[in-house]
Amino acid sequence: MSELREPRRIGVAGAWAMVGRAAPPVFLDTRNAKHYAQSDAQIPGSLRIWREELEARIGEVPRGRPVITYCA
Repeated sequence: MSELREPRRIGVAGAWAMVGRAAPPVFLDTRNAKHYAQSDAQIPGSLRIWREELEARIGEVPRGRPVITYCA
């Protein structure tokens, strides 16, 4: 079982530094469909689950990797 940690804020540099690790992070885009469609900023390969649906869809989030959640 993976160690659970308290959530913390990281910036772009911190997220980018995690990408090259053996267990790269899962980027979780929690924007709703309207905000997602209005944005030109998407991270390729990110998992998009609206925050209101996260509880029902939590099984889609890969385990054993850090999760970086973003909404803007």
